[in-house]
Amino acid sequence: MQNAYLMRRVRRILIVFFTFFMVADATAQVVPRPKRRGRRYSVRIESAPPGATVYLDQEIYGAVGVTPWQGKIQTGDWKVILKKDGYEIATRYITVRRTRKVQETFVPMVKKEEPTVLDIRGDADPNALGSEVWVDGQLQGKVPMQVKVNPGRHLIAIKREGFENFSTWVTAEANHTITVNPRLTAIAKKEVGSILVDADVAGADVLIDGKAIEGTQTPALIPDLVAGPHVIEVRKAPAMPWKQTVVVKAGETVKVRAELQASTGPTGTVRVLSNVTGAKVYLDGAEVGAVPADVRAKPGEHLIEVKAPNHKTREERVKVSAGSALVLKLDLRRGGGTDAVLKIVSPIPDAAVYVDGEQIGKVPQTREVGAGDHYVVVTKKGYQEYKKKLRIESGQTVTITADLSAAGGFRFLSNPAGAIVLLDGEAVGKTPLLRENIAAGEHVVTVRAEGYHDFEKSITVSGGKLQVINATLEMIDTGPTSAELRREQRGLTSRSARPIPRGRSTVDIAVGYPYFLDGRITVGAGKLANHLFDAGVFFRTFFSRSELGVAGRLQLFDRSPFALAVFSDIGGGSNFIDDSGRNSFFFDAGVVASLSALSHVTVSGRAYLNTWSDRHCPVIKNGAFEGDPVDLCTDYQARAMGGNPAGFSAEDKAHVDELLDGGDLFSREGGVRAIISVAVEAAIKQRWSLWLLFEGAPFQKERPAFTDTFNGALFEDDLGSYFRVGTTFKF
Repeated sequence: MQNAYLMRRVRRILIVFFTFFMVADATAQVVPRPKRRGRRYSVRIESAPPGATVYLDQEIYGAVGVTPWQGKIQTGDWKVILKKDGYEIATRYITVRRTRKVQETFVPMVKKEEPTVLDIRGDADPNALGSEVWVDGQLQGKVPMQVKVNPGRHLIAIKREGFENFSTWVTAEANHTITVNPRLTAIAKKEVGSILVDADVAGADVLIDGKAIEGTQTPALIPDLVAGPHVIEVRKAPAMPWKQTVVVKAGETVKVRAELQASTGPTGTVRVLSNVTGAKVYLDGAEVGAVPADVRAKPGEHLIEVKAPNHKTREERVKVSAGSALVLKLDLRRGGGTDAVLKIVSPIPDAAVYVDGEQIGKVPQTREVGAGDHYVVVTKKGYQEYKKKLRIESGQTVTITADLSAAGGFRFLSNPAGAIVLLDGEAVGKTPLLRENIAAGEHVVTVRAEGYHDFEKSITVSGGKLQVINATLEMIDTGPTSAELRREQRGLTSRSARPIPRGRSTVDIAVGYPYFLDGRITVGAGKLANHLFDAGVFFRTFFSRSELGVAGRLQLFDRSPFALAVFSDIGGGSNFIDDSGRNSFFFDAGVVASLSALSHVTVSGRAYLNTWSDRHCPVIKNGAFEGDPVDLCTDYQARAMGGNPAGFSAEDKAHVDELLDGGDLFSREGGVRAIISVAVEAAIKQRWSLWLLFEGAPFQKERPAFTDTFNGALFEDDLGSYFRVGTTFKF
């Protein structure tokens, strides 16, 4: 009971474990598609045949549907991938453009050329089970079995000792299965004879019908051979093998002698095939065996012949080189009918010729072929491959001129990688890309990637050369549109938390109190640590004193309609038209927050510290002024020395002392105040804005320079509240 309980627990754990990993694997196969910017436009993708699964860019993003498929995708370059069982994967690069029309793409699919399957069975004859299966002279295994072969004609032979060989020719087509059910016929017992084999060298190996007889060397007596023809082969290196067909007679001994010494030296091999089983092969007029036959020959030109009863003899001259291995297929036709003749010529010398997949030599070539369809290929390095499929009628002579075009290759690289390569306007792949067999001459190559300017170049392809193109793509400056530029210009402000962008500037002119006239120029300075900032210069005056300064503004945050920035002003001034010794220096620093409303109205709140240092009278040395003091300075000094100047009473002196808060009139006087302000700016036109600024220093001491005691054009007291109204011209 306990063991059964444990087994159930283990089984449940294993089920949970495998379920978890299967779900995890299934979910991991689909990756979210990266988001693309831009509007979507209608696209229709069709294929022949329909029903192909459609993927965009990569399969890991999952299928979007099956053909015919219609949907909307963003503008730009896309890779379309189509998959369908039994067909090659098809890819096509498309560019989706801005258009109201449905952008259609048609992709023809190519059926996969699966090898033909030869299904060799033993259902029809139990004697076939376990028999040897030979295809085109090569042992493949035993019945039953399946053999994959390429399209074309193939010779199938079934062999078993004690039975006659079964053979048949089949024509294989791609994506087909051919079933072969052989029946074997038992060999009747025949009378036997023997062969005495001798040679001009001792110790040569003897083979009978292609099989070596263990321990048999020349001279040798081979007994118990079935009466009839047999192929005797004698071998001893370095001589070329000697072959001869011998007819054995019942009860007799046939004598043969192999001549090996004359065939020593380097040799080549020619494998001879034919469509007629048992056809005889002759080398330079001497029989060397039956097809399929491996013929050894000395280097040089030789005549190969294939003969069979009731068939027209075929012959071919071949050139054999030391160590070479050629394949020669000579099909025979029945009776005395005339084969079709195929002639292949080319203006390009030494081009290799292939007929029906078999290399037959170099141009020019003349070959007798059977009537029907044939496929000719002519190739040479440095030239485009020439291909032609043709049908030839019996007795017809057809001449093909393979006019090969010089070809070269290019390796395409790019930065960034993965860019689409277009050759003469046709997409051929993505970088890095190796493209060979490009016709020699002038071509135009375009390398394209989203977000980059196209790289385009004219190239000259030279035959037999591999060249490299390395395209460095420049990013597209996706600057604002004209409408965006107009909105940007209209929205420029000089008092808010939004600095002027680089390339823009503003000019401000204002009137107000205590500064009666205020002028400012502000220009965009760019970015600092990815924060926008600007700078400016200004001039302001309340007549008795004028100031020059510089200003800066750095944005900290901008998320429409809110913005936040810091700013500062620094400068100073004096009365430039006299020698009164009056001057001032100031430094302001604070923050500004803005809110944009009604599209073209900005309201800003400012808070800052105002630090100042003022001189109201010239310096006194040795009891005398170094300059030309104003009346206030001379009257105050006289009253301080016990005098009684007219128009300046003791109360006036007390008022000055109160304003200076115990300070010395003849020294520098300064202080720090916290200022708060509100600015309202309205864009009344594309280039013009009006603005109003209110400022105040509530509950803080007066600044003496802002009273009529020191500047007669001002009010009696420093009100602590100020304003300016102005206009902004925007560039």
